Amino acid sequence: MAINTNDMTLERKYLDTYRFMIREYEQVKRKEHPVYKYVEELYKGWGTNRKSFLKYYNRFKQGGGQEADLLPRKRGPKYKTRRPVRFIENKVIELRQKGASKHEIVNILKPSLHKFTPSPSGVYNICRRYGLNRLTPPLKENKRKIIKERMGQLGHIDCHHLGKNIIKGQSRKLYLVCLLDDHSRLAWSEVTEDITALTVMFATLKCLNRLHDHYGITFEEILSDNGPLGLASEAASKRSTIPLNECSWNWASHTAIPNPIVLRPTARWSASGEP
Repeated sequence: MAINTNDMTLERKYLDTYRFMIREYEQVKRKEHPVYKYVEELYKGWGTNRKSFLKYYNRFKQGGGQEADLLPRKRGPKYKTRRPVRFIENKVIELRQKGASKHEIVNILKPSLHKFTPSPSGVYNICRRYGLNRLTPPLKENKRKIIKERMGQLGHIDCHHLGKNIIKGQSRKLYLVCLLDDHSRLAWSEVTEDITALTVMFATLKCLNRLHDHYGITFEEILSDNGPLGLASEAASKRSTIPLNECSWNWASHTAIPNPIVLRPTARWSASGEP
């Protein structure tokens, strides 16, 4: 059977129906209708409601009597009216070019944009619009540039809260202080009862000594996303007997690092059971 896309039968029937309804409606308003006295009776006789009819009637009158105003229009927002502002799109593009995923981009932008932060699907739509939805080799290289080339070049230190039922016989709140080598993914952790600066300092000192004694790792830099934790780590390095070569400490916020997921190695390590 041939498909005739130029058949306007439904459109003609739609327009004929509304022409008839408008003519009768105006007769009732002029009190000239032979059957109906009130418009409510007219709506009931048509099997429609006031709101639906007046929407098309008012549009027809405001448009100067154009029959095209009687046809249904496309519903929903107009094209391009709900896109984020250019400033947000530029931020998303900049972070995507550094290799960040859509969830990482949302976490980075949320502290500064608050309620205007695009959703992960919105970030994906922006990336797709500019051809960045798939990671190209240069983007993959940017994503991996924080991974170092040798042991001891960069370490990550972080704390993780342990549930009360993880350690048998313990009902207190415990914490895990972990130091992880960025290249080899070797990690050493110490269980602490709190995460005050002094406690974390001694736990970090143990981690530094253990990794050095067992694996011969001497860190050049250690990265932390927590200021007090970094201060405790710096104090531990000064008290350590390990020959650190001008070890420098970087305090980084989630908004300054291309891949903030790397800043949470302890949570991933403790969840998987392996580095």
